[in-house]
Amino acid sequence: MYKENTYWKNVLTIVPIVGSCVATIIYFLRLFARRVGGTTKWQLEDVLMGIGVLISYGATAFVVYTAFNGVGLPTSTLPPDERRRVQFGSWMIQKFWAPSMAFIKISIIVFLRRLLGTLTLYRAFTMGLIVFVTCWAIAALLVNIFQCWPVQYYYDKDLNGHCMGHQREFFQCMGSLALIEDVFILCLPIPVVWRLKITMSQKFAVTFVFSLGGLVCIFSLLRLIEFRRFVVTDLASSSALESIWTVLEINVAIITGSLPLLRPLLQGILGHMRSVSNSKRSHPSSGRYYRPSMPTPPDDLHKYFDPRPLDHTTTVKSTTKETTMPPDQFYKYERDLEGHQSSDIELHGIAVTTGVDQNVEEKSDIGNAEPVSNRNWPL
Repeated sequence: MYKENTYWKNVLTIVPIVGSCVATIIYFLRLFARRVGGTTKWQLEDVLMGIGVLISYGATAFVVYTAFNGVGLPTSTLPPDERRRVQFGSWMIQKFWAPSMAFIKISIIVFLRRLLGTLTLYRAFTMGLIVFVTCWAIAALLVNIFQCWPVQYYYDKDLNGHCMGHQREFFQCMGSLALIEDVFILCLPIPVVWRLKITMSQKFAVTFVFSLGGLVCIFSLLRLIEFRRFVVTDLASSSALESIWTVLEINVAIITGSLPLLRPLLQGILGHMRSVSNSKRSHPSSGRYYRPSMPTPPDDLHKYFDPRPLDHTTTVKSTTKETTMPPDQFYKYERDLEGHQSSDIELHGIAVTTGVDQNVEEKSDIGNAEPVSNRNWPL
């Protein structure tokens, strides 16, 4: 029995803390990526996700709390005080799970609505899903609180009270609805993505990014299956694995809901790596100056994760004039420019920038109030 208790104590301490730390890091990287992408103002989906992250700390804290109060052992073998503590911890986990998941899910729906919600039917469906998730979370929270009367009777059976019947069936019902919501959210962007005028490989790439949310469905399903072995009269031994799936479901939802917004940060990292690689190929002793910041056509990452057609020209600015030339002439200009010394470039004060003209009819808002034609996708 001691070994079993030690095992669950370690698992229920390490897994929730590590998962919560990773989810928090990804969320802050999401906010940093906003700044890298030129957006300093938080959007509604960022605020909602942040609230979900904060509430998730409560679930993590009480899972760890149960780990130090006899979880994994039969309730009948625990001292009365420890029995009350582990049952109280199990009761409190339920209070944080539904609100946290609701804020996370609504954050993802708002993001998809802002990104792809150009169709009236799509916007109506996403709004209906937001209302459904909200009602589900409120119902789950209220019933979880008042499933026993007085409410303390859930974790303190020394009191005079009673609990509602079919408690396990209620948990299964709430878990089933949560899984259905996850599946709907997972499928939301797929029809829109596959209607875009992009290549098949681009469609698969964008679909793969959104499909990472399927991991949330997996943990939600595992949690639902575990409820079949859930015994409300023996929470200490029957709630250990369910607690693991609960915190993993929350943390994975935070991570997968934030990953699509990390593209500006990833672009910056890849650009820095290319700059370092290019600088190593420069030859200062020969008098040649290698320009790592010289514009290049969109890289593979941009090509796969920006499904809009690009008609780009390059603008060359000097101290006396500004001209626009097509890509083939620009690359000839670039090759000719490589033959000059760095001093020649400095004397003429030449700066090269790339202008991108994106042809789209739809308007959307991925992180600010500008139309989508003026911005890059965050994917």
